[in-house]
Amino acid sequence: MTANIDTILLLGATSGIGEAFARYFHGKGKRVIAAGRRLERLDALKSELKGLETFQMDVEDIPAIEPKLNELFKTYPDLDSVFVIAGIMTMGQFKDPSTTSTKGIVSEVTTNLIAPMVIARTVVPHLLSLKRPTTFITVTSGLAYMPLPFFPVYNATKAGVHNFTVVLRTQLTGTNVNVIEVAPPYVATDLDVKFREEQNKMQGGKGHPPMPLKEYMDVTTKQLEEGKDKELATGFSAMGVSAWRGAFQPLLDQFGFAG
Repeated sequence: MTANIDTILLLGATSGIGEAFARYFHGKGKRVIAAGRRLERLDALKSELKGLETFQMDVEDIPAIEPKLNELFKTYPDLDSVFVIAGIMTMGQFKDPSTTSTKGIVSEVTTNLIAPMVIARTVVPHLLSLKRPTTFITVTSGLAYMPLPFFPVYNATKAGVHNFTVVLRTQLTGTNVNVIEVAPPYVATDLDVKFREEQNKMQGGKGHPPMPLKEYMDVTTKQLEEGKDKELATGFSAMGVSAWRGAFQPLLDQFGFAG
């Protein structure tokens, strides 16, 4: 499937899965624009990967998204693929207000859910204008399908991105834009490293170990190259996707929605 990708923008490429995909696409000889808010991380990646291009952008700054992306379109008029990876995960117990904050909730919802929608609003018309195969990729989670009680806001935002992606795919059926959802399971990244020990304690000291990042990338990039699936998932996430498709695909078909 990556044969249709020439120039790709990765929003949230400074660490974890985002950085891993930046390395992957760079290794495939693609023109890669790695974007994120942490300039020092981008500079380090650029110095290591010859030819990689970087762009500083904080997706939580919603008013800046449209002008920033329009600036990129002028610099890279052939930009044909956008991968929205940036995300925040926090723990919280709503029975104990001290474990959450209004500011934190707003930040998590803004980064995880509002930003991808605003990005899509700006990006999709550009992709349609290219009149050739293009790609828009969102990132959800296995928790979009089966929420865990430790991450109430994260669960909700990723379920929202999943539903948004399903609708976006339906709206773009028959066009040149291919819409893909990447739904990782629990992967060993920095996303939850701050509270991984606490999570294990909450699970009685028997927390499920994360999938090694390399193992996850090997499986997911193979799925991406095969280009058969709307959701790229493995392990726990694949179980959730299968259950969702099994339950709702007949309804989508009944209403004539691509989903």
